[in-house]
This record gives sequence, structure tokens and C-alpha cells, in this order.
Amino acid sequence: KDRRQRKQDVNRDARQGKPHEPLGLVLGEVRQRLRYLDEIGLGYLTLDRPTRSLSGGETERVNLTSCLGSRLVNTLYVLDEPSVGLHPRDTARLVKILENLRDVGNTVVVVEHEEGVMRAADQIIDLGPGHGESGGHLVFQGDFKSILKAKGTLTGDYLSGRCAIKVGLASTPSSGAGALKITNASQHNLRNVSVEIPLGKLVCITGVSGSGKSTLVRDILVPLLAEKLGQGEAVAGSRDKDADADEGEQGSESSVARDAELSGAEHVRRFVMVDQSAIGRTPRSNPAVYIGAFDEIRELFAQTDEAKRRGYNASSFSFNSAQGQCDRCRGAGFEKIEMQFLSDVFIKCPVCNGRRYRDHILEVKLSQPETPDPRPTTPAHSIADILDATVDSAIEFLDAQEGSRLAAKAVGKLKLLQEVGLGYLRLGQPINTLSGGECQRLKLVSHLAEVAGEPHRTDEANPSAGERGILFIFDEPTTGLHFEDVRILLLALRRLVAAGHSVLVVEHHLDVVRNADWVIDLGPGAGDEGGQVVAVGTPDEIARCEGSFTGQSLAGVIDRR
Repeated sequence: KDRRQRKQDVNRDARQGKPHEPLGLVLGEVRQRLRYLDEIGLGYLTLDRPTRSLSGGETERVNLTSCLGSRLVNTLYVLDEPSVGLHPRDTARLVKILENLRDVGNTVVVVEHEEGVMRAADQIIDLGPGHGESGGHLVFQGDFKSILKAKGTLTGDYLSGRCAIKVGLASTPSSGAGALKITNASQHNLRNVSVEIPLGKLVCITGVSGSGKSTLVRDILVPLLAEKLGQGEAVAGSRDKDADADEGEQGSESSVARDAELSGAEHVRRFVMVDQSAIGRTPRSNPAVYIGAFDEIRELFAQTDEAKRRGYNASSFSFNSAQGQCDRCRGAGFEKIEMQFLSDVFIKCPVCNGRRYRDHILEVKLSQPETPDPRPTTPAHSIADILDATVDSAIEFLDAQEGSRLAAKAVGKLKLLQEVGLGYLRLGQPINTLSGGECQRLKLVSHLAEVAGEPHRTDEANPSAGERGILFIFDEPTTGLHFEDVRILLLALRRLVAAGHSVLVVEHHLDVVRNADWVIDLGPGAGDEGGQVVAVGTPDEIARCEGSFTGQSLAGVIDRR
């Protein structure tokens, strides 16, 4: 009896987590780590949830929680955009966690564009003043109050209100463009959701992290649109390529998705999904190749007198062709040295010095036509010089090729890069070196170049319905973007709407939300507390909605701006 009593006492102490019992130590550690997840706003996650199904913001916070669980001190933490995918309400929780890391004796360095994180920082280091070659300088270092008064810093100009992303950027939303209507959407935490997405407008889907935005767009809208419009490849491209769900799980998800219905797809010619997934892993691909401008540039060189005299064609100026590529590096411009225990090292090719081509190909140069202008002209460019030039410089050089149809066509595509704020990129810069935000904008440019000359189509069954445009779907397009880059991106999105297309954006950036034509807010909370349509309407109407976390944050930004 005494033995049984002692055993019961031990089990009770373990359940209560008394520190002197081994099981109590384990339970205490488990509770502490779960408490961290709850404090950072992930209390709605189930413990058996596959990590592949987490959003970017959720994954970032889970990784941060593992840092907290280690309880390290005197440690340097470097975080790259920890606010990615976070609603302004969740950003406040993130700031609290970062402050806790600092207060126990750690140093926290954050690469960030989120205003809430910058306001809480002890020190702000601002690099610039521009991007690319016009950046790379320290323009400010100090606390938040000091940067508000500093001059020569674009970040300080936006934080202080001297610069602002103005409401009502040039756009003329299409009227009578119809709408997409989703009914009976019940997947993950969505509970029989029905929503109408107006077309011919800039529409934002908002809500706290985990409220069901990605489920509604990626798992419901995109598959249904693909089925209606016959775009199977778009669905495959939008799914996680590393997903390894078992067949039973996949089957259950698809059966739930089939309960949802979509109407209004006849008003859309096709749709384009633009996310921040990597565009390519090979360093051979570059911006000029990706948007198709390199085809015209190669043809332009092939039409020079020197190229014709030597019998060169457009293929001769391709670094992927054996006719012109360097024999040693095969047109890569570098050599890869494989390290057994470290990352691979890339060095310039010693034969072509990183220029990709054989010497006789580089002897063919494109010159600017002679003009009576006494000012010095730009020196003649070889194909390697063009690839080494920035987008801005290449446009200036090609613009001088007056009367050339090929040059004008290439400039038209390159100017799209300028319009989305990528004028600083080099034409030959390997795509695998671009950031997520740059990749997303490059994808946008490739689609813009594709549809630039594409005429609108009228619904033959219902001619009075007007012209059918393209639906562009963006997932967090402002990730990794500065305030100024967000302004430029908004201008590009507005131009799409003005051209008769529709833009649907899953977004938390409040400046984007307040510039939208229509807002659909999901929530009110995350996980089981979300999955409902909280409010729909204009940004001003959402800001007046008391039950919306987005509305509360939006009202504060509107008042402050």
C-alpha cells in the first residue's frame, strides 16, 4: 500500500511538472516551448500539422521559436525579413519576441522593411541612397527619432511622411467586367465561405496570418479557374514541388475542394499566378533571356555588316551555342570548384575572363549611328558589353539605334523592367542571384511582355459583357520591397487594371490595401478562429469595420498618413 501511494505521488508530481522529477523536467520544457509558439501567435496550429503546409510567415516564426527554446545568451541572431507574411497585428508580437531576445543579453540584427519593426529598433542602419550601382553607401545610422529628421535617406523620408504612397494612383477600373463568385468553400479552416471577387479592379484579400487567405486563393480559386479555363499547368506551378503528402491526404483535400463552386470564369480570358518561388536554379539564365529581349539583341548583332561579312547568324551570339561560346567555360563565364565540406566556389573563367564568348565573336560590335551632335557618343558595344550593362544603360544605348525595329522591340521589353523598379539589374546577371521580390517582379515583366501586344477578346456568347481581360494573382508581392519599390509596384498593378485586366493580391502591406479598389478581409482570427469573411468593401469601409483587425490597423495608417 505504501509503495502504491508513493507511485501515485510521483505520477501526480510529474503531471504537475515538479522540477525534482525527471518527467516533470520534460513536461516543463515541452510546456515552455509550446508557450513560445502561443506567444508568437501560432497557438492555433495543431502539433501534427505538416510543415510543408505552413505559410512563409508561420515557418519564419516556428524557426524563431526554436531559437527562443534554446535559451542562448551572448549570441548574435541575424534575421532576414522575419515579418514576411505577417499581419500588422502579428508584427507587434514579433517585435515583443525580438525584444525578449535582446533583453536576455543577445544581439539581434534584422534585415527589414516593416515600419513597426523599425520603430522598435534601438539602431537603424540605412543603406543607399538608391539601388544597384547607385546604392551600397551608408546614408544613416542612429535611432528612430533621428532618422525622421535626417536628410538624404529615402527610408527617413517615408517614415517621416515627407514622401508617401498616395491614394488614387492613375487607374480607371473597368466597369461591367463581371465578377468571380466562389460558393461553399470548405477546406482547412474555411467554413462554407462564399465570396464575390469583382473583375476589372485591384482587389486585396487580407486577414491575419492563418486566417485562410492562401487556402481560398491557392487551394480553391486557382484549381477551379484552371479547371474552367483548361490551365492545368498553372495549378501544377502553384503547388509546392517538394510536397510529399500521402495519397490518402491528397484524396481528402481534393474531395473537399470539389464541394466549392465557381461562377463567372467566362469573364476571364485566362489567369496568371505570380508568386515568389524561384524562377530557375541555373546561372545561365538571366533577365534579358527570361523576358525574351535577348532574342532581338542577338538578331540585331547578326544584322551588322561585320557579322554578315563573317557569316554569323543570331545563334552565333548565343552563349549557349557552340558557335560562339567560350571553349573552356561553355558560355557560363565562370568555373565551379566543388568543395567537399563547404559550399561550391565560383571563379571567373581564366580564358574569357567571365565574358562567355570567344574572341572572334566579341570583335563584332554594335555602334551608335553618326549624328551632327558634337557631344561624344557611347563607345561601340560587343554582345558581352550589352550583357554587362544595366537595364537603364542598355535602354539608353539601344534607343540610339534609330530606325531599327529590333532595337525598338528590345527596348519595349526592357522598359517593362524599368517600370517595375528593376532598371538597376544587369542584363546578364544570373537569375539564381536575384532576391524573392526581384524574382516576382521579373515574372510580372515576362507576363507583361507576353500580353503587351495581345488584343482583348470579347465573349462570343455574350457580346454585351465587354472585353475579357487576364486575371493576375499575386501572393505577397511586397515581400522584400522598400516603400519606394512598393510605390513603383503599385503603379505597375494600376497600369494592368487600366489596360482592362484584373488584379487579385493576397497582401498585408497596409499601403497596398488602402490603394485597392476592393478589399476582402478574412478572419477574424487565425486557425479555428478564422476562415470566415469578416468584411468586404472599399478601404474606407473596411477601416470603419469594428470586428476587423485589418480595419483597425488600416484606420491607424489612414490617420497617420
